[in-house]
Amino acid sequence: MHLIYIDDSGDEELSIFSALTIRADRWNSCLEKIKNFRRNIQTSDGIFIHAEFHAWKFVSGRGKIADNVVSKGRRCQIFKQTLQMVAMLPGARLFNAVFPTKASGHAYEALLEGINRTLQTWDSHAILICDEGKDAIYTRLVRRMQTLKNGAIDRILEDPFFKQSDQSYFIQLSDFCAYALLRREHPIESKTRYGLDQAFNLLEPISEGIIRPDS
Repeated sequence: MHLIYIDDSGDEELSIFSALTIRADRWNSCLEKIKNFRRNIQTSDGIFIHAEFHAWKFVSGRGKIADNVVSKGRRCQIFKQTLQMVAMLPGARLFNAVFPTKASGHAYEALLEGINRTLQTWDSHAILICDEGKDAIYTRLVRRMQTLKNGAIDRILEDPFFKQSDQSYFIQLSDFCAYALLRREHPIESKTRYGLDQAFNLLEPISEGIIRPDS
């Protein structure tokens, strides 16, 4: 059994989804590693343990994440350290989809189909936990895919569950992964100067690949 945390990132051209997949029997140990990481950066940088990590705000120097100032350069370092931590979560895997912005619905559908195929090879099932915002759209899409004759997503159980991102470390990490992929696909100078165009490479140890329209 797996828990799959999905969030997205994008711009005027690209829609990107990342799905952080956690084995149910390793969930507690993954959460403890995340908490330890947050404690460590609280000690080193004063960052609040429960501060929400929203990727583009985080690396852009926005939002109050500590009583002290955490520079943009340091935030980008922490961003990359966070990805390194994600890549070391026990049993974690990462699925990704990159589509044109106008085809974001197709991106979500292709992501779920890819996840379902892998779950079949793992002989496992999963539930989806997504960031709030498009609840009705994604629920309808999942239900439609579950009722197709060919069982397009027969390994995904129930409707997606939706949580506020500030209430889930795992959704925040999925957001970091999606944003890292966005910056690799569409580098911008203001972030490339801090190496964010290469940050997604830190996730290669857990990556199940990138789904694209021509995949």
